[in-house]
Amino acid sequence: MELDKIKEIIRSPKWRRKFTFERKSELGQFFTPAWISQKLHYLDQEVFVNPTKTIIDPVGCGIGDLLIEVLIKRLENKISYSDAISTIYGVDIDQNAVEICRERLLCGQEHLRPIVEQNIVCADALRYHYRFDGTDPYKTAKDLHFDKLFG
Repeated sequence: MELDKIKEIIRSPKWRRKFTFERKSELGQFFTPAWISQKLHYLDQEVFVNPTKTIIDPVGCGIGDLLIEVLIKRLENKISYSDAISTIYGVDIDQNAVEICRERLLCGQEHLRPIVEQNIVCADALRYHYRFDGTDPYKTAKDLHFDKLFG
C-alpha cells in the first residue's frame, strides 16, 4: 500500500466517530488534538530513522493519534511497516480506545495483528508493569525482577 493511502486511512476522521466518549470524565481521558500529534519535530529524530528505537505513549495512548504519526514518520523514512510497528507501544485504560488504536496502526496489515495486540495493551497506565509480554498487567513491584524500581 502506498504511503499516501496509509496516511489517508489512519488519519481519517472516521476513527474519532468510532470512539464512544461516554466514560471520558470517569476515566479522566484527554485526547491530543491531531494538529498537535502531527508536530513531532521536537522529538529526537533518531526514533524515526532507526528501526530498533522504541517509542511508547505510556500515559494513555487513546485512539493512537500520537502513535500513528510516529508510524507515518517512520514509513516516510523508509522503515518497513513491520519494523515500524514492532517498536511502537501504548497503554490505555479504555478497551474501546485500545481497539481503535490497534486497528489504525494495523491499517489492514492483518499479518501484524499479533505484534500490535502485544504492544498496545488495555491497562491502567499508573499500575501497568510495562513489560508488554502478555502477563498479568498488574504484578506488584515484588513480582518484578529489577534491582531498583522507581515510583
